[in-house]
Amino acid sequence: MLFKLLIIFAVFCALLYILNRVMPDFHIELGAIPVTALILVGVNYAILWVAGALNFITLGIVKGILNFVTLGIFGLIAGFILNIIIFYLADRLTDRLTIKSLRTLLVSAAALQFSNFLLRKLL
Repeated sequence: MLFKLLIIFAVFCALLYILNRVMPDFHIELGAIPVTALILVGVNYAILWVAGALNFITLGIVKGILNFVTLGIFGLIAGFILNIIIFYLADRLTDRLTIKSLRTLLVSAAALQFSNFLLRKLL
């Protein structure tokens, strides 16, 4: 479990560094990347824990029905919205991360969604 968290932390650090270099409206101090990545990992796990608890309470029926009706798009959209919330909260929790536009927030959330997808497949 600790090894998995360290890998996720390293991937989030790399993601934040890449976003800082590529996106013009995404600004983070280089010394703040580990702190912000730690915030991202913490908020990500807190939200996933709550979502898992809700999924357990409803026995996965609601999620299963919504994924069946929308042909799996519900899972993608729900994850994307959660990643938007994660980046928004990380932006608000630290003053060293600044996301200036909605487009940058959406691209950052999409990058986090893709990295989470890869991590789930590899780990």
